[in-house]
Amino acid sequence: MKEIDKYIIRDILDEMHIASSIDNDGDLLIIQQADQDFVYDVFISILVNNNRLTFLAEAEGYEPAGDLYMLANRHNIRRHLPTAIVRNNQIRMEYSYLLDEEVSRDYVRENCIGMTLSAIWHGFLNLERDDEK
Repeated sequence: MKEIDKYIIRDILDEMHIASSIDNDGDLLIIQQADQDFVYDVFISILVNNNRLTFLAEAEGYEPAGDLYMLANRHNIRRHLPTAIVRNNQIRMEYSYLLDEEVSRDYVRENCIGMTLSAIWHGFLNLERDDEK
C-alpha cells in the first residue's frame, strides 16, 4: 500500500481487535484503559494526513512527580519512540510515520500501529522510573 487514510487505519485496528472511535475533529481515537500497572486511561489520537500517520497521546489526570522537562528528556534519551514532550504543563507522547513509499499492510499493522501503541503505554508506565536501563 502506498496511500493511507483513516479508514484503512481503522480497518487495520478492527483486524487487531482494537476499538476506535472518531473524535470531534474527525480523527481516530483509542483509549488504553487503566490497569493495576498504570492507573490512568491513555487517550491516543491517530491522525492521517498526506500519508503521514501520527499518534498523539495523553494520560488524563496523570501528574508525574518531578520536573516534567527532565522526565521527558530522560525518556527521550532511553527510547526512540514515542517522543515525550511537555505541552500545556502535561507530558504527552507523540510519534509519526511518513508512509509515502510502498509498504505492506502487515508492516503498517505490526511496525507502525502495534509497536507504537505498545511503546506509548510503556512510555507512560515507565516515565517516572529512574532505575530503567
